[in-house]
Order: sequence, then structure tokens, then C-alpha cells
Amino acid sequence: MRIYTSVYHVGASARLAFVIAALSAFACSSSHPTPIAPVGRAFSEAEVLFHRDPRWLGADAALSVPLSKGRILWLFGDTFIATSNAHFRSDSEMVRNTVAIQTGEDPRTASITFHWRQDNDGSPASFFPEHSQSWYWPGHGIRLDEGVLVIFLYTMVATPGRGLGFATTGYAVAVIGDPDASPETWNPRIVDATPIPFDALPATAVVREGAYIVAVAIRQEGAHAGALVRYPAASLARGDVTTAEWYAGDAVGWVPASAIGEHGPAFVLDDAGSECSLHWDGRTRTFVHVASYGFGASTIGLRTAPALTGPWSAPLTVYRPPESDGPRPFVYAAKAHPELLGPDARDLVVTYATNSFEFGDLFTQQGSSSLYWPRFVAVRMGN
Repeated sequence: MRIYTSVYHVGASARLAFVIAALSAFACSSSHPTPIAPVGRAFSEAEVLFHRDPRWLGADAALSVPLSKGRILWLFGDTFIATSNAHFRSDSEMVRNTVAIQTGEDPRTASITFHWRQDNDGSPASFFPEHSQSWYWPGHGIRLDEGVLVIFLYTMVATPGRGLGFATTGYAVAVIGDPDASPETWNPRIVDATPIPFDALPATAVVREGAYIVAVAIRQEGAHAGALVRYPAASLARGDVTTAEWYAGDAVGWVPASAIGEHGPAFVLDDAGSECSLHWDGRTRTFVHVASYGFGASTIGLRTAPALTGPWSAPLTVYRPPESDGPRPFVYAAKAHPELLGPDARDLVVTYATNSFEFGDLFTQQGSSSLYWPRFVAVRMGN
């Protein structure tokens, strides 16, 4: 604020006017402080959450879905499950997916139960069962007003000697009718979606907007650009994904996949990450997108937008995981969990996955304690 004083006003009256104006300027600046850029810091004290069951020995993915006040579903990908009382990874089996129920919003004090299925011989098995040569890795999910829980699943196949050894072939949705019950009693109805005629696969993140559930769909080949697809909530509650509409840009709007063709929908995020999160943040009054940037060694970046369709800001680096400076870093899958409480009311809780390009590193003494466990970060949002 500029303060103007007339050269014709001198003496005490002028000094008084100056003081009043200066105090007014100070009051205005105090009432509307300059926004502070988001910055992250390790939230390691929260990681006790994932060590409460000695049989569950680490996983990746780590997506969360609020089911009700203080009750949160966690979804994990490949998971080590101990098969002996030694509780070592060397005496464990890796299943394709597991789930957990957290009770309490503060991960430092919350309780948690982990869930997977068992084969006929009693050995651990994936919570969402495999299909012949394919399996499911979890995407995001949402508890609908209709009461049901819908979880997006990626359909995966092995690709020995190519890429990272796996590839996506499509997606499915799992519909769970009574998510208030224990997962031990859940009987998911899994509906496989028809193939999409372009390269964009739902759904690493979902958010409700009015009568629709809007999902982020990631391009699988090349840069992981992000598109948007929406489903009427009432249809999704029935497991019906045939009514999906894709955002094709402001000039076209939302249209069925058949009206888009091979060129694909509008990609509103030039790099959405291979996995990400998306939510509305009431503190900043913006949509917030969180993802890992980089391959191997990575950073955690955050974007904001006034609307789901954008325009999205450039990613702001909020944290560099220390594991990115390790000897064979494989750090990925950063996601926000806005339903969790951090050390401060202004904090946004984020997790990321740690791994190594040398699989044997996960079984060393150090690797067993530090790798392949979701790690926590608290990101200060606003003032």
C-alpha cells in the first residue's frame, strides 16, 4: 500500500495522519498474510501404523478411501505376508494385493487391521483374486452416497524381459455392498470393463463432483499424461461403467469414448505420474494433484487448479525423499491422504513407495526395515 502525504500539511497533524495510515497498512497485511508455498517434511512417526501386524511385511501402492468418520480403507499392491513365526521376508509370500482398515484419523495413534485371503492349503492369497494369467492391482475407490464401496482395479499381465516385467491390459471395478462390515466378510462383485479405444486407463484417483464420480485416467505409453472420465454415481453404484463420459476439451465437453476415436480425450495434465492422487482442498480452495516426478530417484510434486478440467499449475516440488539418494533408488507412487491428520492442522499427509532395482535389497537387514514400506510426509498447506 502506498501512503501519500501533501507537502502542504506539516507538523503534528501530518505525522498523525502518517501513523494512522501506516497502522492501517499493517493491519491489512496482518489480516491477509502472503500465502506460504507448500513444503513437505518427513512424518516418520506415522509409519508405526504399517508395523502393527507382524505378518504384514510391506507393500507398495498405498491408496486410502474414507469409509466413514474415523474409518479408512487402505489398498495395497504386491505385499509380503509372513508364512512363519519368524516374520521375516525370507519366510514370506508375495500376494498381488491386500487391504487394511484404519480406525482413527491420526496414523500415529490409529489402530489398523490387515486383510488378505487364504488358499485351500492355508497359504496367503490376494484379496482380489487372480484370473488365470492376469491379476489385479488396486486403483483408487470411493464410498458412494448409495452406501456401496466402488474400487477401481488395474488388470495386469506379466511381460518377462520387457519393461519392468508387467503391463496393464485394462481395468475393472469391484463393488462391495456392505463396506461397514469387516473385509473378512466382503464379497466383491468384480466387473471387467470393455477395452478403451485409446491410451488412457482409469483410475488412479477419483473424486465426486455433483452427480458424477470423476476419475483420472493415465496414458500408459510415453509420458503419463492425465485425462478425465466421469461416471454417473448411480450407475457406478451398480458396477455399470458403460455410461462413462470423457472430457474432450472445452469446445466439445464430456462425450462417450465412441465419440472420441483413437486420438483420445483431452489430457488436462501433461504429466500426472504413473500413480497420483486428486482431491479438493478446503484450505486453499483448489483441487490438488500429488504425484512422484522422475524415474528411479524422484521428487514429490504438487499442482493446483480451480477446476478439475484446469488450468493446472506447473508442479511445485514439495519434498525429495532421502531414498532417492540411495545406491539403487526406486521411489514412486506419491499420493495425498486428505482424510488423515498430520502434526499440524495445516498439514496434508502424503505417502510414497520405496523400492530398489535389485530385488535382493528388500531382504537385507537394512532393506527389510527401510525399503518397500510406505513412507509418510507432512506437507504444510497455506498459513
